[in-house]
Amino acid sequence: MTQDEIRQMIAGNAFVNASDVEIIEEEDGEIITRVTLADKHKNPYGTAHGGLLYTMADAAAGFASCRVAGLPVTLHSDFHFIKNQKEGVITARARLLQKGGRIILLRVGVESENGELLAEGTFTYYDAGKKKRPEEAR
Repeated sequence: MTQDEIRQMIAGNAFVNASDVEIIEEEDGEIITRVTLADKHKNPYGTAHGGLLYTMADAAAGFASCRVAGLPVTLHSDFHFIKNQKEGVITARARLLQKGGRIILLRVGVESENGELLAEGTFTYYDAGKKKRPEEAR
């Protein structure tokens, strides 16, 4: 995907946007996600909801996979919760581990603002190739 296509996809991701997940495109092309915790992001224990941490990791991996694939779709993810926090900024970074043929493997770390690892996982995508999107088919 081109950079413009990735930016359009980011802007059009209603679920990620509704979760207040900020998508940041670094100068080197790395895509990270970031959230400043608010009450609406917390579970009944007052810490970041696990679904938020997973959403951040999934978005970072998904948008990072767009850099090396025409139409990446998720095949599998394996995610582990390690620690949690009650306030502050949380960041997720995806790192490409392998791109072989149509299979893409990434590892994502979700960290607190002081660098503590909160969660991590691997995400596997299949590159379904360049297909027309519904809005292009009209």
